[in-house]
Amino acid sequence: MKSQSLIHRFAWLSVVISLGVGLMMASVTSAQSVVCPDSGLNVLATRQAGRTISIQFSVCNQNRVPFVALSKSAVRVLEDDRVVTTFDFQSIASDERTPVQDVPLVDGTVVPLDAIGASIGIVFDATRLINGSGSDARDHLSAGRAAIEAFLLQPGNPPPPRTAAPRNPERVGLFIPADQPGQSFRPNDLPDFTIDRYLVINTLRIGLPQRQGKTNLFAAVQTAVEATARDAKQHGGKAIVLVVSDGGDALTGEAFNSLVAQAAQQNVTVVTFGVGTDRALEKNGFRLQQLAEATGGRYYSRPTENDASDAFIRFVKPQPVALYTIAYETKVIDDGKEHRLAIEVATAEGSFSYSIPISLVNTSSGSLLSIWDVLLRQYFLFAIPLLVLLTGMVVAIMAKPRPSVGQARTEVKNSRS
Repeated sequence: MKSQSLIHRFAWLSVVISLGVGLMMASVTSAQSVVCPDSGLNVLATRQAGRTISIQFSVCNQNRVPFVALSKSAVRVLEDDRVVTTFDFQSIASDERTPVQDVPLVDGTVVPLDAIGASIGIVFDATRLINGSGSDARDHLSAGRAAIEAFLLQPGNPPPPRTAAPRNPERVGLFIPADQPGQSFRPNDLPDFTIDRYLVINTLRIGLPQRQGKTNLFAAVQTAVEATARDAKQHGGKAIVLVVSDGGDALTGEAFNSLVAQAAQQNVTVVTFGVGTDRALEKNGFRLQQLAEATGGRYYSRPTENDASDAFIRFVKPQPVALYTIAYETKVIDDGKEHRLAIEVATAEGSFSYSIPISLVNTSSGSLLSIWDVLLRQYFLFAIPLLVLLTGMVVAIMAKPRPSVGQARTEVKNSRS
């Protein structure tokens, strides 16, 4: 009984090992499902049909953002270190016009090609001073809040989020200028950046920090520029900062000029909504206009719902992503040997390369594999069946009935007589 228990345990252990290695192989050799799994040259699909070789790839910078303007002249194809002079080159991109695509690959799989939504930092100068006083008093805070909501949401009941990248939507962060030293620019209960527009709207309506006096508007804008540029870099999108204010700033001092330079340096577009009393906008609105125009944005004085919609559509652009395809007729001879195909791509961040073994022995329509994939597949095809076969042999040997001690003595005695 004990020996049979050991047999069962050994058999189950062998099966588990076989299945585990098989699952590992399946995960390693499965088709790529993202355009930028890593920086550099990422081959997503390959195919060899006779002498025709097709390869599809993306090229991504260190932040895993695809290069979308590669030309054929930036690509070199080599076979056994010899340059292939003739090859077809095509590109397909998801961008502002077509932000979402499911692209069929040459190996029969499909890859989602989705443009990347922008990072949006919203600076809302939510101080009660904006409302004015006396005969000039109006609820300008509510007007500013309504403009932000019209910027983020489309008309409807409930209003759907406004987006230029449906499957990879924009990320929104909120910044509130301070009127006292040590106050945080960020609401406590709101993530730094979120795709949840309704969470941002709820914060605008019921969760805003209270501000009563003059604020350090441009210090808050500077913080928003830095944080939004950082988030955009991390997620691969563009950076937009929306400033909603009357332009008044009593605490920041000489920060305006450095703010404009910083925004331009970090490729942040600033859009400004002038909200407040006539007197405040006449006095300070030109600052908001300068800030917007110096960064490629626009100033909207007392924006309507249509103005807010126009601002989003005009300036919140998705980051395009691209997939490239090369195809050519191989020149390698049918000598039964393995040859090497290499792709080299030159970009502004340097050159990237990828190497693939090719052969004309028993070729049929199928995918090409990197050297590591070839070794793993060979292991999968030969080592695992051998492991299962050996397991069966060991189980059979161990399961064979053995004579008892008494039977053995009887057999020895009979042989002697």
